[in-house]
Amino acid sequence: MISGRIVLLATLASGLFGLAAAQSAEPTKMPGPAPVPRRAHAAEENTRCEACHADIAAEWRASLHKKAHDDPAYQRALAIEPLPFCRGCHAPEADPMRDPPPELGSLGVACTSCHGDLSRVLAAPQNTGRSAPHPVVRDAAFASASACANCHEFSFPDPDRRFAPLFMQSTASEHRASPFAGQSCAECHMPLVGEGASKHRSHRFPASRDPALLRAAARITATRPSAGTVEVHIEPRALGHAFPTGDLFRRLAVRAEAVGAEQSVLSEDVRYLSRRFGRGKGRDGRSIKVLTGDDRVMPGAPSVVTLSLGENADGAPIHWQVAYERVEHPIEENSDQAVVEGEVVLAEGTLAPP
Repeated sequence: MISGRIVLLATLASGLFGLAAAQSAEPTKMPGPAPVPRRAHAAEENTRCEACHADIAAEWRASLHKKAHDDPAYQRALAIEPLPFCRGCHAPEADPMRDPPPELGSLGVACTSCHGDLSRVLAAPQNTGRSAPHPVVRDAAFASASACANCHEFSFPDPDRRFAPLFMQSTASEHRASPFAGQSCAECHMPLVGEGASKHRSHRFPASRDPALLRAAARITATRPSAGTVEVHIEPRALGHAFPTGDLFRRLAVRAEAVGAEQSVLSEDVRYLSRRFGRGKGRDGRSIKVLTGDDRVMPGAPSVVTLSLGENADGAPIHWQVAYERVEHPIEENSDQAVVEGEVVLAEGTLAPP
């Protein structure tokens, strides 16, 4: 995982304001986890950002970025594995080696985490003619997937024990391989809002807890080729990465059940589309987590999931459903016993007997 605070790689001339861009032979460092040195003044700096950008601040305060450290599901997971590796992205303004102080933990991923402090504000290119009361570095990379990659793609934190690195999150690589590689993450996750001079990219960062965004990602239908068989078709649409992507606790649950009298369940079947992990041996001979399978929906690659309900489904209607699930802590040996922290139903319906 790359760490380091946002820095300017060119010296800003005295009095330089918003429309100026730093000129440098080297690229500007993009946002990433765990700034070094730590910004003890980050909370105060962030308050100053909010004072001038109240509309954007209101969006950010309602976002998952703001809740990155305080989110109850994350806190329960952190209690099981209290790793600096986790704190680096979820509380990037604090020292990841220890629990962050409340004023820094409550910032989550803040204005300062992505844009830097008021002495060096990183921003995307803009042609509004407006200036800012502080130096601004405008870099095209900040308008690309590079601005997000350092916190949304990284390997497991034990590379020395592995024969080859294993991605814990691989969203940036998935995006580069997708039909949407030429579009930035912001096209979907920071849609344009507002009108006229107030038009800007939303800082609510809709993602895995936004039902409308999830349902727009794929067209889902089902057919019943035989009395006891259901085929669920998942056709990617607005999908620039695997579905689901991000942390390894997410999956699609594809279910069907034959329904009898008084809504009794005659038979049922379920498939989970996700990355699956097991245990293997590392270079030191000790146990490590290894990838054993990946049947997530990929961009540009329609999936068909076949569910079998057997003879008990003869003559009965079958109810089917596809849900996006956030698993609190996976149970590698038995997916059915995993604790589901939340879900969004993406599609469902009932198929009459053939």
